[in-house]
Order: sequence, then structure tokens, then C-alpha cells
Amino acid sequence: MSAVIYVSYPRTEDSTFDIDYYLNTHMKIVQQHWGPHGLKSWNVIQFEEGDPSGMHVQCIMYWESKEAFTKAYALGIPEVHQDLKHYSNTPPVRWVGKNLLQG
Repeated sequence: MSAVIYVSYPRTEDSTFDIDYYLNTHMKIVQQHWGPHGLKSWNVIQFEEGDPSGMHVQCIMYWESKEAFTKAYALGIPEVHQDLKHYSNTPPVRWVGKNLLQG
């Protein structure tokens, strides 16, 4: 069963987020390194300041399976895991779910 991974970046008083770097560099790095391990596709949503979600950005990633994501994440690929410092000063919050139905 396919998996859906939500990676959300909270908006705080002192948080920063470079959306241009995230879209044009980080997500290319993610696709390059995780695509061969089961990442099927992804979407990036930017929230407006004051949005009740309290988030800057959310990335929704679609994976072949939860196991594929777990294995890829466990590889600890430095280009993916250590890139945060280039686009945000706030670590993300992650949720992992099963894709039960797609319309």
C-alpha cells in the first residue's frame, strides 16, 4: 500500500524559510536521492502568513510504501538530511500515513 508523508515547517516568531531555495534546489536533491528508492511524486504548499495551520510550508510526498520511505530515510543521505540549514532555521514536523483512496 502506498504511503503519504507530510513534512511541515512551523511558522514561529523567529522562523525563516527560503521558498525559492526549497523549490529550486532542495526538492531537486530530494527527488534525485529518494526517487530511486520509491518516492513517486510530491507537492509543495505555501501557507499565507496568519494561516491557522501555523505553518510556512508543507511538502506532501507520495511513496511506493511506508517501508520504502523508512528505508530511504534510514540511509541518512547527507545531501537531503543536512540541507535544512540552507532554507530554514526551524526543523520540520513529519507525519506518515497510508494512502487508502485516491480520486
